[in-house]
Formats: sequence, C-alpha cells, structure tokens
Amino acid sequence: HEYFEVLGVPLTPDFSAVGLAYFAQGALALAALAKPFYVKDTLGLSPADATVFLSLTYWPWIMKPLWGFIADSIPIVGSR
Repeated sequence: HEYFEVLGVPLTPDFSAVGLAYFAQGALALAALAKPFYVKDTLGLSPADATVFLSLTYWPWIMKPLWGFIADSIPIVGSR
C-alpha cells in the first residue's frame, strides 16, 4: 500500500486514528475554554457563583461510576 506522507511519516489508518483522537480532544479543550468566559460575561455571575455553577456541570460524570455499580448490582425494572 502507498500511503500519503506528512513530514516523512506515512499516514496509515492506525496513525490517522490516533491523530484524529488527539484532534478531537484538543477541540473539546478549546470549547471548554469558552465556558468560564460565558459564565462571567453573559450570565454575569460572581467568581464564587461561577465556581458553584461550573462544579455542578461535573456532577453527572462524578455520579456515573457510582450509578454503574448500583445498576450492575441491583435489578432495576427487572434487568441488570
């Protein structure tokens, strides 16, 4: 197979998948930079209120592992 090369590195499917994953993570981080400015400028929250608001946005990810253990160990609506 002939692969396109960038800076002497062949863009194989594996290499391209890793690059795409890094690009996606960078795009998410770039979008996350806007969140504090939106809270401060648009919503007009004080630093303390902004901290509380932004910390509440992380609760679903904090509770997800706990909910996973509960859902795996206790039948909910007859299924696990």
